[in-house]
Amino acid sequence: MLERSPPDVSDRPFALPNRELITTVVDLPPPPSVNETRKINWHAAKKLERWKKSADKLVLAAKSRSVNPLGLKKVPGRFELRVVVSEHHTNMDLDNALKNIIDFLCRIELITDDGPKYMRRLIVEWGLAPEGCRVTITELA
Repeated sequence: MLERSPPDVSDRPFALPNRELITTVVDLPPPPSVNETRKINWHAAKKLERWKKSADKLVLAAKSRSVNPLGLKKVPGRFELRVVVSEHHTNMDLDNALKNIIDFLCRIELITDDGPKYMRRLIVEWGLAPEGCRVTITELA
C-alpha cells in the first residue's frame, strides 16, 4: 500500500493544526465563594490563600504520580472550560466558584487569559468531582 503525505494546508488559514489539540483535566479542592473573597475581608483572604496552597498541592501530586501523571501544557490560544463542582463538598451557589478557579488556572499558566479572545465557551455544572472540583480545559482549533 502506498503511503501518502498529508496535503499541504499552508495556504488555507481555516485548516486544522497539524498537531493534537491540548486537553487537560485538573482536580482541585472546592474553591471559596467569590462572595467571600472579593470583599475586604481578612478572614476570607486567608481562606483563599489556604485554598490556593491546597490546590497547588493537588496539582503537584497529580504531576508527580507514576500512573497517568498530569501533563501541564499551556493552552496558547482559544479554549473551552468545563467546571464540575461536587455538591457533596460545598453548598455555595454554582456560579460563585468560577472566578477563583479561573484566576488559579491563569496563575499556574494553564491558560493565557479568560477574556473573549481566549475563553470561547464556559460550561459549569454540579457532578462528580472527587476532590470537590474538576476542571477540563480543551483547546479549540
